Amino acid sequence: MLAWHWWLIAALLLLLLELLGTGFFAFAFGLAALAAMVVAWLDVGITWQWFTFALAAALLAPLLKRLFRRFAPSQRTSFLAGESRQQQGEIVQLTSGELRLKLEGDLFPVRSVSDAPLTVGDRVQIRRFDGITAIID
Repeated sequence: MLAWHWWLIAALLLLLLELLGTGFFAFAFGLAALAAMVVAWLDVGITWQWFTFALAAALLAPLLKRLFRRFAPSQRTSFLAGESRQQQGEIVQLTSGELRLKLEGDLFPVRSVSDAPLTVGDRVQIRRFDGITAIID
């Protein structure tokens, strides 16, 4: 097998690996392997092939990550468990009768700190999350 065949195989494997959700890093490395494949196809030495791969990966990885964050369809503003920010959700009722907090299309168990009654349709301020439970005022 020729060197460019190996680069093509590496590129395809990396591009497939991206399907596991690596945040465009495997995609960047796959494109870098394709760039190295072109250099190998031009019959350039192995040192220049690796240099091309490294340079392309170093340029593409941050670029694609920035583009992914900017143009991703999900522009979530949720915070992690234990963090607190000013955020509002809506109280909804499941078919089973249970009340949940709807935030960015997701439903969370909800608990009021003041034990105030929860009313369906109310917009409430989220204090924080305790695991997956939304803690509200």
